[in-house]
Amino acid sequence: MIATLLLLSLICQSPQTALKVETRFDEQKNLTTQSLGPVRLSGPKYRYHSLDFSLSRSYDGTTPPTPERITFELVSVVKARLLNSDLYVVFVVDGKPIHFSSNRSAIRNPVPGRLWIGERIIFSISYEDFVRITNAEKLSLKMGGDVFDFDESTREALRVFLSAVKN
Repeated sequence: MIATLLLLSLICQSPQTALKVETRFDEQKNLTTQSLGPVRLSGPKYRYHSLDFSLSRSYDGTTPPTPERITFELVSVVKARLLNSDLYVVFVVDGKPIHFSSNRSAIRNPVPGRLWIGERIIFSISYEDFVRITNAEKLSLKMGGDVFDFDESTREALRVFLSAVKN
């Protein structure tokens, strides 16, 4: 009976309970990095097998200053064997599109044994914009013509990270 209850509690745990911001200090570089993720934004949908994001920020020393920028890393596994070279990605915050500059790169064979291709897109977002994204009532990511909505668990990941990095 107790083993069954324990098993059920593990199965029923929400993804938020596993969300934890990791903090690592590199003594040689005198650099602290806080990170969260990867967090699944979407499974198979549209042109993608999966879409995950990670969040991070780094600062000198061990005393955290007020954040200036947050790194939002988006990793996709694409169903086609080619990437869309004209892909335009925007965040839709409460119905208003916001474009952040990004750095894109391909990932060869993101899933071993499959002839798939992946893509990494890294956004550098100001802290103020990250707060606005996190506090949005409705948040989506538009990739070309495809729209991915942030559900409660993915929005909770943003809130957990914001809570960990704000002073």
